[in-house]
This record gives sequence, C-alpha cells and structure tokens, in this order.
Amino acid sequence: MKINLSKMSSMMIMLISIIICISSNSWIIMWMMMEINMFTFIPLINKKNLFSSESMMKYFIIQTISSLILFLLILIMWNMKNNPQSLINLMNLCLLMKLGSAPFHLWYIQIIESLNWMNFFILSSLQKIIPLILLNLNSSFLFMIMFMMFNFIMSAPGGMNQNSLKKILGYSSVNHLGWMILTISMNEILWYIYTLMYFMIIMSMSMMFNYMNSNYFNQMFYFNNFKLNLMLFSMSFLSLGGIPPFLMFYPKWMTFNQLINNNQLTILMIMIMSSLTILYFYIQPSYTLMLMNSSKMKWFINMDMNNIKFMIFNFLYNSNFLIMVMMIIYI
Repeated sequence: MKINLSKMSSMMIMLISIIICISSNSWIIMWMMMEINMFTFIPLINKKNLFSSESMMKYFIIQTISSLILFLLILIMWNMKNNPQSLINLMNLCLLMKLGSAPFHLWYIQIIESLNWMNFFILSSLQKIIPLILLNLNSSFLFMIMFMMFNFIMSAPGGMNQNSLKKILGYSSVNHLGWMILTISMNEILWYIYTLMYFMIIMSMSMMFNYMNSNYFNQMFYFNNFKLNLMLFSMSFLSLGGIPPFLMFYPKWMTFNQLINNNQLTILMIMIMSSLTILYFYIQPSYTLMLMNSSKMKWFINMDMNNIKFMIFNFLYNSNFLIMVMMIIYI
C-alpha cells in the first residue's frame, strides 16, 4: 500500500497541535495551535482541480479573517484589567465563524461538497476541537443560547429534500453544533460526552459511505447488497436523530434532564420541536429508499466476511453498546 508521507505528517502535526492546546492555559499558545491546526488541513484538501482550489481558498479566507480579528481582540484584552463582555462576545463570534455555526455556516456547506469522506470527517470533528475549547473558556449563557437558536432554525430547512449525503450530514453537523454550544454553557462534562459521541457517530458514517463509495443516497440502490446498506444507513441516521436505543439518544436525554433541573422549560420546548423537525430529514432518505426497494424485485445479498464485519462495526458504534460506559463516566 502506498503511503502519502505529506498527508501523514499533516495529520500528526494536527493531532499534536490539539494535544498542546488542551494542555495549555495561554490564549496566545492556544491561538497559535489553532492556526497550525488550520494550516495542516489545507494540504489535505488540496487537489489539482478547480473545485478543490475554490474550496481551499474559501476555507483559507474565512479562517484567516476570523483568526486575525480574534488575535487582535486577544492583544487588546491582554492590556486591560477588566475584560468587557462586548469584547468577549466578539471573540466568541470569531470562534463561531471558524466553527461554521449558523448564520456563518454557508462556507462550511459549500466546502464539504468537494471533500472526500476522510477530509469531511476531519473538518466536521478534529477541526472543531480547538475552537470549542476556546469557546468553553469564556462562554456567556445568553450569547450561546442566541446562536444555539440560529443553528436549530437554519439547519432544519436546509437539510430537507437533499440528495447529497454530505449536505445532509453538513446541516446535521450545524444542528449538532447547536447542541454542543448549549452543553458548553451548561455542563462541561455533558459537553465532553456529547462531543465524543457525535465524533464517534460521524466517524462511523464517514467510514461507511467511504466504504460504499457513495456521495448521494440513491447510489446505494445500485449495490448488490442493497438491503444491508439500507439497514446500516437507517441505523446511522436514526442514531444521529437521537432515537432510542441508539447512541446519540443518551447525551440528548442528559441535556433535556439538565434543562429540566435548571428550570429552562422554554429552551427545552424549542429543542424538542427542533429535534422533531430535524428528525424528518434523517428519516426521509431511508423511507425513500424503502419505497424504491418495494417497487423492485428482491435483490440477492452477498453476505461475505467484509460485509458482516462492517455491519458489526456500525452496530457497535450506533447501538447502545457504549451507553453504559458513558453512564458510568457521567455518574
């Protein structure tokens, strides 16, 4: 197997920058690690075609502008005894822009369409770790709630009637970012659990679609093992939607429980309504595929060892296998 040393080096530097940021308590060092993290991602998405170059430039411009403003604000606050809330909110605004949070999410949705599944996973998970850590340091509850609402309201209509798997998962990522923003402002341990579980699910789905070589959900209809793919596809999306007993149900249930304990019933009702709306575009692709299958002859499923292993892998990620472990950690 051919090993790409350049991409391997970029991945190693990216992981090291995340570790250094987690272990640091200096804003300047964390900002530097965030920029290193950003620059190591650019070689991974760089390909010799116009679409890739355009996406790379969009990513670079958005990240650079928000980073420069953030660095300027850090320097201003460095020399001030009292940090005004307005400057802190501006810093958080820059971080939300880097994360691709609504209403700054369009660059993220446009870029993911040109990425392969591995780079999609990196942009949707590893690239978000450092900005989320910085956001956790100075989060204001009311400010976070406002952007949580933006994520819920704008992700629901965007994900409907999409044929592209990356766009469906992209709008799903915007929605889940709203949940992460809420958990950051409420409970740090809950934020860790929610983020970890979401990253595990998105890794599982990226590997699954890469294995199937699928970018559009109707492509799976043309595989010999269509019914197996449909089962894995449905299981993954139901898990993202937080349907019990799948993996993402547990952190969402904990978030609801935390809101009830904090007497935040208005926010709870908004989140329930948003979750039901989002659930529509998780279920709709699977429902469409089932209708397509019912109109055709039964297809033969070749259950070779690779298919069986992959099915077990997805089941362990998406089922309640890991819920008990997380319950022990949380308790």
